[in-house]
Amino acid sequence: MLISMTGFGQGEAANAHSTVTVEVRSVNHRFLDIAFKLPRSLQNREPDIKEIVRGKIARGRVSITISVESASSGRGVALNEAVLEQYLSQLRAFAKRHDLDDRVSLDALVGLPEVVTTKESEPGEDELWPLVDKSLGEALDACNRMRIDEGKALEKDLVDRMKLIEKTVGAIEKLAPAVAKRQVEALRKRVAQLAGDVAIPQDRIAAEIVMLSDRTDITEEVTRLRSHVAQFNGALKDGGEVSKRLTYLLQEMHREASTMGSKASDTEVIQHVVVLKEETEKLREQVQNLE
Repeated sequence: MLISMTGFGQGEAANAHSTVTVEVRSVNHRFLDIAFKLPRSLQNREPDIKEIVRGKIARGRVSITISVESASSGRGVALNEAVLEQYLSQLRAFAKRHDLDDRVSLDALVGLPEVVTTKESEPGEDELWPLVDKSLGEALDACNRMRIDEGKALEKDLVDRMKLIEKTVGAIEKLAPAVAKRQVEALRKRVAQLAGDVAIPQDRIAAEIVMLSDRTDITEEVTRLRSHVAQFNGALKDGGEVSKRLTYLLQEMHREASTMGSKASDTEVIQHVVVLKEETEKLREQVQNLE
């Protein structure tokens, strides 16, 4: 089974006071790269979240977004008594120095800067973590189901393209003998035109023909290409983390196709070689999305 690196999943868990929602998004990446968007109360849980993700996803850029809604959350009010005491002390000292009434109203005091502060109140880490653990697991499972579905679609496309490559290699192999024959005939004609009335030893011509045959023979390239195709198909059947292996095989297939094109120097063969190169490039783009 092949697994894509592209996926999305969402999970949700709640108790009497809070609801935690987790969204997981994954895209193509060379390694496992995890990014977070967390509430402040869960910042210390990043290592735990990473460990859970590593247990379910092997490769890809994974973005984790966790949001919390709580009936008990809101803005809390706090009286800064230390600041208030300093204000009172300073005001009374000032009143004494200037022989003023030292009575200060509460309304005046609470209006002074930093005497009354507000802050967001939210559930604590220990209360939220069981909800995060559950919803994160659900989101990762949903993301992986999508990655598997994407992998199946990719596998079908890879298999279809590989069939076209096999067909194209077969067509080149059938053309090869005729191409070699035409090249030999072209060599004989060229030698005859250049020599004119001068007699050329047949053994010299035979040696040139052998050298030409060696330079233009694509048997080895065809054999290696068929081997790469077989290994590629085998890796698809095995499944798992195959992206790197498939990428290497496609690089080798592209190399063999280029060599065949330069050796054959035949219009029809080159047309087939172009198809091989195009398909291997498309395949390389596809396998980059596999885990």
